[in-house]
Amino acid sequence: MLQIGAQRTLIRVRTRKIGMLGYGAMQNLANHALSDLYVRSCVFQDESGDWLAFANAEICFVTQSIHQEVLKRLKLEFPELAPERIALTAQHTHSAPGGYSHYMFYNVTVPDFQPDVFQAIVKAFVESILGARKKIQPGRLKYISGAFPDHEEVAFNRSLEAYNRNPENQPLQPDQTHLAIDRTMYLLKAENLQGEVVSVINWFGVHATSIGPDNQGISSDNKGYAALELEQHFLRQGLNTVCIFAQAAAADVSPNFYGAGKDWPRGKFSSDEESRRFNGRLQADQALRLLSEPESAFSELSPQLDGVLIYADLSDISCDPEFTPGHTDRRTAPAAHGVPFLAGTAIDGKGVSKAVASTIAAFCQVQNNLRLKRLQQDNPELWQREQQDYEMQAPKTIAIETGRRRFLGLEHLGQVPIPERLEPVLAEVQRLIKIGAIKEHSWTPQVLPVQILRIGELALALFPGEVTTTGARRLRKTLLSRLSAAGVTRTVVSGYANAYFGYATTPEEYELQTYEGGHTVFGRWTLPAFQTLYARLSEALLKPDAERVLPESTSPPVFSDQELSLRSGRRWHER
Repeated sequence: MLQIGAQRTLIRVRTRKIGMLGYGAMQNLANHALSDLYVRSCVFQDESGDWLAFANAEICFVTQSIHQEVLKRLKLEFPELAPERIALTAQHTHSAPGGYSHYMFYNVTVPDFQPDVFQAIVKAFVESILGARKKIQPGRLKYISGAFPDHEEVAFNRSLEAYNRNPENQPLQPDQTHLAIDRTMYLLKAENLQGEVVSVINWFGVHATSIGPDNQGISSDNKGYAALELEQHFLRQGLNTVCIFAQAAAADVSPNFYGAGKDWPRGKFSSDEESRRFNGRLQADQALRLLSEPESAFSELSPQLDGVLIYADLSDISCDPEFTPGHTDRRTAPAAHGVPFLAGTAIDGKGVSKAVASTIAAFCQVQNNLRLKRLQQDNPELWQREQQDYEMQAPKTIAIETGRRRFLGLEHLGQVPIPERLEPVLAEVQRLIKIGAIKEHSWTPQVLPVQILRIGELALALFPGEVTTTGARRLRKTLLSRLSAAGVTRTVVSGYANAYFGYATTPEEYELQTYEGGHTVFGRWTLPAFQTLYARLSEALLKPDAERVLPESTSPPVFSDQELSLRSGRRWHER
């Protein structure tokens, strides 16, 4: 029989004079709080004493540095801790403080690495997981899933043309974007032996962007509102139930839409706060519908806990031909953001204008061509490698090579005069280059944690980024095809987990180079690379611990204290 515990812990983080993470906008600054932010955790322990934790924070995403520091502190309490059984996830609000990554790219609009924010998030994760473990009691886990009614305006595919390019999808019309998503909520109910609900974890993919980039208040957005709504429901019954609204396939899924007669570009209402409540209430209501189903509709999960975890260098992963399909020479390439990334999304957050995007694209193409010509003469071997990398990135027009530390095709950005009043983000990058603050490692992570958790008949693919609707379906199919032999009958992709690199589209979606494709940093074959890794992890998970042969694992880079200190602690008003 399982032991089950749950805990909700406040993230005690400042809510003034801090840049928020998600929209990449320097004006997206906090000066007050609209809601509290929490970490919610569930711990499950089997009869052998081995335990597993699933934690979810109301932040934009978990970073590599947060993941590593939390594991380090948990190990001080439990030296026998198995890192592969600890999953740290985020619900992806774009209205929480940023500055908690060791990688420059995710801090530049905050600006800088903010040690106090980092410490507050780490502390909340650790306290929440340890608090949940202290509360463990005998219980049961039950699983159910169900789709939102088609008429409910809970989520919309913001990249329909790309979605329609996938051969397995039936093409949909612009008025059917609400059907071009996974409308299923996957729900896990943890109850004690008295039948009282200790915790609820559900997964449903939709961006937590009901609150827009002009906001100046810290907010847990729609999923935070949903969690509190469901917790209030149980509180009225005298239960302190911990309710986690986690993310599934959210990369191309938005709560915002354009409707007939609307003259604002965001959610159901002109008020962002009203829109977040509307969307959060829909999610809470769907969870309640599922929880209200008769017991016969639930599947009780067996008390089997397991997990596998590796660190893979996604800058160079060869893809299994099963996922390419048939091609034997497909691989990933060093991280690079395309021009569409800079343009943003029309629905969730616009970036540069079309005219500026075209100018950037032309400039970058000229600079890249000039550099490659020089390289062909000076270093033919490296030239050939970079040519092959660009082939793996095609048809992306590359604007920022975070893997190779190039901005707009330039390797020496620090020598280019850029007035801050014209382009503050670029000027900030230039400043960091000049002081030697971003020279040690890539600007975004390339060595990433890839993890699978098994909870009875349920397998969770912990994904260190965000994957599209169709991409997640393919990942789930990959896991199920391997793990069904061991009794796994259900799979869920749990996003924003343990680290963050960006997006994963399908190769077909990537060709269109919308925002999602431009943000698929490892190139066209990113998703097949992850399918390859999850397939190998699944095969290892089928075997007893002593017989497992995991794919080769590498270690994430460690930034020196000296470099971190050079880009730490500045506040937005000090720019």
